[in-house]
Amino acid sequence: MLQEVNTVLGVPGRFVRQRTSYFFNLAAFVVFSLRCWLKRTNFFSRDALRPLVSQMIFTGVDAMVVISVLALLTGFVFTFRLIAFFGSVEDTVKILVYLVGLEIGPLMTGIILIIRSGAAVTVDIGNMKLHREIESLEFMGIDIHHYIVVPRILAVTISQIILAVYYTMITVIFGILLSGLLLSKTHFIYLPQLAQGIAGDVVPIFVLKNLLFGLAIGSIACYHGLLVGQSSTEVPQQTQRAIVNSLVTLFLIDGLFVFLMI
Repeated sequence: MLQEVNTVLGVPGRFVRQRTSYFFNLAAFVVFSLRCWLKRTNFFSRDALRPLVSQMIFTGVDAMVVISVLALLTGFVFTFRLIAFFGSVEDTVKILVYLVGLEIGPLMTGIILIIRSGAAVTVDIGNMKLHREIESLEFMGIDIHHYIVVPRILAVTISQIILAVYYTMITVIFGILLSGLLLSKTHFIYLPQLAQGIAGDVVPIFVLKNLLFGLAIGSIACYHGLLVGQSSTEVPQQTQRAIVNSLVTLFLIDGLFVFLMI
């Protein structure tokens, strides 16, 4: 009986130790990769920009259609209905800024990038590891952190920030325009009020949150891709773990920001 109780009580502690060890290893991986990249890279050189731009096209530009559709739907479902039901302009503007701008926009963008780009990065690097392409690059003296890892991390990070701005603007502006056209022209007043309602701390918090979101998504995807061994079954396993850990990390970061803003 005592052994069963100790086993049950040990589960939370074991989980905490595993999560703590995981995040420490992930942080060390990111720091090491960025340090290797900074030592060998002139950021404005063609060799540095070419892989970064190609990854940004895949991660950011190709996701614009999905982001646009979801932003329009969110603008109709949330912003339009919020303006229709709330009468106070000041309260509605605060809800739009803090709920849509700081919560829904970054989270929805992050989730889309995890499902669409993060999983693809893990599969891509995992297959390279499985087919010993990573080993071949290292044998030729090519630093994989410089050539493969960091361009993908930076591309996801930059794309997260840009797409979050794009998603949030479409969601808010489309909802306001729709309510002004269909309900009352007085609702157009939300546009200038919204610009005035953005407090001084909103923009830095927005940028920092999306920066951490993108850094987490990109680094977790690359980290799990490099964990693939010699079995083909490890690629979907590591992809699944990358998706789950990215989602958990996203909500942990968001929860930390909410706690700090109370």
